[in-house]
Amino acid sequence: MTADGMAPVTPPAVADDKIRQAHAAFRSWLFETALPAWGDAGCDGTADDPTRWGAQEHLALDGRPARPGFKRMRVQARQLYAFTRAALYGWPGGAERARGIYRFMLSGLRADGGWVSRLTPEGAVLDRTADLYDLAFILFALSWYARLDRSGEPVRLARRTVAWLRATMATGNGGFLNTLPRTDGPRQQNPHMHLLEAALALFETTGDDADAALAHDLVELFRTCLFDERAGTLGEFFTESWQPVSGLDGTLVEPGHQYEWVWLLHEYGRLTGRTLPGHARSLFAFGRRHGVDPDTGLVRDVLTRDGAIVRGGARLWAQTEALRAEIVTHGPQADNGAQIVRIVDNLLGPYFTGCPAGTWNDQLDAAGHPVGDKIPASSFYHIVAGYAELDRLVSEARPGA
Repeated sequence: MTADGMAPVTPPAVADDKIRQAHAAFRSWLFETALPAWGDAGCDGTADDPTRWGAQEHLALDGRPARPGFKRMRVQARQLYAFTRAALYGWPGGAERARGIYRFMLSGLRADGGWVSRLTPEGAVLDRTADLYDLAFILFALSWYARLDRSGEPVRLARRTVAWLRATMATGNGGFLNTLPRTDGPRQQNPHMHLLEAALALFETTGDDADAALAHDLVELFRTCLFDERAGTLGEFFTESWQPVSGLDGTLVEPGHQYEWVWLLHEYGRLTGRTLPGHARSLFAFGRRHGVDPDTGLVRDVLTRDGAIVRGGARLWAQTEALRAEIVTHGPQADNGAQIVRIVDNLLGPYFTGCPAGTWNDQLDAAGHPVGDKIPASSFYHIVAGYAELDRLVSEARPGA
């Protein structure tokens, strides 16, 4: 088992000295600098006063709390995951912060079993809309927090959320509505991807086959509707019947999402024994071929299915998803070590420097210069998840692991 109680990857991974050095540097930044920063400026109140608790939406560029006057549930859930995982690794203060954010999040639980999308900083409801993207992260956070809080309540709430989703937001042809009340606009791949990650987390937490049913359904949606076999790519926007929308939006590909699905399909195989190796290979190959700037190693923002660059900047989150994908495909038959190290070097370089200690530059432009007017808390989930996969690789490569 790894430090935070996760089962090992299959097949066994390998790690070399350069990967171990990259892991040590990443670990030092995360536990000695980032978690203290976000545990302080990134949180409100104390766990003993849940009405004044909650994770910050974002920090100003000088590292101070920005306090925009609202808290999105997706950000609260992502930070609950980050501090839960930190606590499972043994970081002091992680459990207290996770407990406080969890108690704050309960202010967003609706009487009918759904969840609202926005709260005030004090926990009053600002927007009762049920948003699939928010719900995916709420389910994900509950599933992880259940590994820290063994009372049974987080699992009960997670299962209640799944039941509510199926009863209220499921459509007749696969997948779920984007929002309820329903809004206009295309059906989206992205929230379904995050819902799969949440479903897998719930299944791993409980070990109950019934909790794997949602994951099976979402992988089938990916296989039959989201994945373009001809191009080996993942679509983003679809019609009601799951056909790509017309125009440019129907051709868009986000390399970061390609990589995220590579990791998800490997994770699905690890947990269920059901594999889609051809799909994962196609997504990974496209991401490597078209999604990475050969000069910098940075993962680009948006392409078309033909590989043409639509937006050549590089978001932080896409780098961490590339890291996870490179790690799960790394091994004796596919030595991705140099690329793994390069991604970590990029994170520790242009993303984690030139900003307040423990924070990040969330986006670089095509020339590699930081852009943006805030430091979003939402990126911490990606950073912690990327580190966790690297830690799992290194831990399993140690003698006797």
